[in-house]
Amino acid sequence: MAAPHLQFEDAENPGRTVAVEADPQAAVTPGERPGTATVITPAGRQVRVVGDYRDVHVRIQAAAAAGHESGQAPRANTGVS
Repeated sequence: MAAPHLQFEDAENPGRTVAVEADPQAAVTPGERPGTATVITPAGRQVRVVGDYRDVHVRIQAAAAAGHESGQAPRANTGVS
């Protein structure tokens, strides 16, 4: 099953939306301009979106947790070393 995706406004192309996978390992940093954020996926994809980076991070983490709890986006348990 695929993980849920969130829609954000594209910071580089206003009016266009981009989809970001709700992955608990996605990193979110402040964008280059105020009111933007950069999402970095575990695969290394970088997406610049409109929104405060803290809010974007919370939305991604909440969707990832909801997907995990519902079984929509199962993730294998991995050992910690």
